[in-house]
Amino acid sequence: MKRFFVCMVVCVISVLPLFAGGGQGQSSGGAASSGKTEIRAAWWGDTGRHELYNRIVDEFQAANPDVVVAREPTSWNDYWDKLSVQAAGGNAPDFMGMHPQYSADYIPRGVCEPLDAYIADKTLSTDGWAQGTIDTGKYDGKVYMMAMGVTFSVSFVNTGLFKELGVTPPAFDWTWEDARRIGLQVRAAFDRQGKRTSWMFNDISTSINSWRYFIRQHGRELYDAKGDIGAQVSDVEEWFTMFKEFRDAGIVPDAATATEYFNATLEDSLFSRDKILILWVPVNQYKLYSTTFPNKEVSIIRMQTAPGRSVGEFPEGAHFAVNSRAAPEKKRAAVRLMNFWLNDERSLKIYGLDQGVPGNLKVGEVIIPALDQYQLKIVEVVNALSKIGTPTIYPPTGASEIDLLFRNFGEQVQFNQKTPAAAAREFYDQAVAIRARAGK
Repeated sequence: MKRFFVCMVVCVISVLPLFAGGGQGQSSGGAASSGKTEIRAAWWGDTGRHELYNRIVDEFQAANPDVVVAREPTSWNDYWDKLSVQAAGGNAPDFMGMHPQYSADYIPRGVCEPLDAYIADKTLSTDGWAQGTIDTGKYDGKVYMMAMGVTFSVSFVNTGLFKELGVTPPAFDWTWEDARRIGLQVRAAFDRQGKRTSWMFNDISTSINSWRYFIRQHGRELYDAKGDIGAQVSDVEEWFTMFKEFRDAGIVPDAATATEYFNATLEDSLFSRDKILILWVPVNQYKLYSTTFPNKEVSIIRMQTAPGRSVGEFPEGAHFAVNSRAAPEKKRAAVRLMNFWLNDERSLKIYGLDQGVPGNLKVGEVIIPALDQYQLKIVEVVNALSKIGTPTIYPPTGASEIDLLFRNFGEQVQFNQKTPAAAAREFYDQAVAIRARAGK
């Protein structure tokens, strides 16, 4: 198993160089009167993740009694909305989650602290890290982020509910046509039971990251090497049209339901309520979903594919960063938290594979005996997808604005306020304009 784990990590890392609760601290505002340094730490997730991360921070505080950490956990969507406002006001958290999907909206604006000096003085260790993994956090030659882990996006399947419906679930390598065909079978089965408010899978038509997989299946990237829009108007129209057809056929939820549950917590999601059978999600969340819903029989398959076309998968992963505008003692304390979180055996035994394969390969070997059945499944799937996934290009400045634009036009199509063709053209023209302004 140890050799399998290390080989899997090396396989993932080999493509990366190609990439461009408890113990809560009080509100921070300088060094504490007790002489301790108070820092704010923010991350995204659901209740289970918050509990897990609080345990890690508690361990850090026990090992570093001179630091007090105030925690600011939120959901994924709320996190980025909140961080955008905080960063604009010069009040970003001292220690924060960061993602390559949005990093270009923060790093060039001086929100994130360069970490090279801390690496040089060993406050932040890179021992045991592959250079390719370190490079995923680089921008213009400097390290601004450290990877939380390496993962892939997949589909979770409520296999048990498929069996109850008498419908054969999709295979690991399923296609968009399979989604249509099996979706109609599921619709008919639900209708026979009088369950009009249940569907095959969630409506991901407003998610630009989901569409990004679809574009790559067409052999194109969302952004090219210069940061220009690499997709075509037809890519947008085809995506919106396909999901309109899914919506009209009752394969995905209606617009009102999709919007209502867009920001739902894991515990309150359509998947948790058995209202959908398949959910698109990063594979590292498999244990979280499986343990939150122990009575569900959950399996993992790829996102829908396009036969005869390119592979959509690419290695993904969130990162940690430090607020460059924080006081020097806060920056160093935040870096110490980062180092403990990503490199200390005490942390990683708790952290496990929550955000994917650990960046520190040496410590990764140590935690192998502690991996449970869910984590071993994550390793298996990451190993399989790392063999077919190909590098992608990180989004440039203005990406978060374009993401929101895509979501807004997607919602207008959902509610039949615009046709897929009209929404596609308007989105494309405005996205090009955003990048043109950002490039000046």
